[in-house]
Amino acid sequence: MKRILPLLFTLILVLSSSGNAQVSWLTSEKLAKAIAAEKDQLILMDFWATWCGPCKKMDSDMWDTEEFKVLSENFVAFKIDIDLERGLAATYNIRSIPHVVLATASGDIIWERTGYSHSSPYKKVLENLPKSLNGLNLKLLELGEEYEDDEYFSIAEEYFKLALGSIDDLKNGFLTQSDKYLKEITKNSENEEKIALAEMKMLLNDAYQGRYKRAIRKVDKMEAGKNKELADMKQFIKAYCFKCEGNVDSFEKAKAKIKSAEYLSHLEKN
Repeated sequence: MKRILPLLFTLILVLSSSGNAQVSWLTSEKLAKAIAAEKDQLILMDFWATWCGPCKKMDSDMWDTEEFKVLSENFVAFKIDIDLERGLAATYNIRSIPHVVLATASGDIIWERTGYSHSSPYKKVLENLPKSLNGLNLKLLELGEEYEDDEYFSIAEEYFKLALGSIDDLKNGFLTQSDKYLKEITKNSENEEKIALAEMKMLLNDAYQGRYKRAIRKVDKMEAGKNKELADMKQFIKAYCFKCEGNVDSFEKAKAKIKSAEYLSHLEKN
């Protein structure tokens, strides 16, 4: 209760500024992460300085407008003065400003951009942010110090789900983070089948990032054995890649070997 009450009080303060036609910024990393976890949203970090001309232009063009205030409902806004927060700027490897980062409550980076000339690239991304991460922030924050296969699979899968239907800038970020947790499984798991499944899912991520030839080449070398899940995923990866490449004959051959109704449904949608 002691932890929740200050957070609720802060949320009330943040929400009470909703009448202002500008984004409401937090300046505490701890508070930004707590609210992001509570709302299950991404944190938008704006690294800036008082002497930065482009930062001031970004403020007037974007952050101080009603349009971007509405967009900020889908993220937690955290403004960082690099002269006051040198350690945090170093953590995120900030070399020049303005620099905007979208990250989870645990610090996983989904998207970032340096510099400002016009608002379009930022608007495109912020318009397409998920309203919720579907419980991902909590899973990330509760990740134990002792490695467990299922925890890492669960996080990798949540990132994959968020990638589906996202615009490319966000999709690639979500899939990159999915890969990160799958790689941990390949390095730490003692279960050969789970290692094989993680490797296959990484190839699925490759396919969704447009690396079709790489995915096909590598998946052809993988043995599914009697594992039906791996066998279906293998054929789905091939069918998806062939479809995206316009190779109709190879697509039909791979599709015919798929048993999963879910994978077949995905092929119809994509």
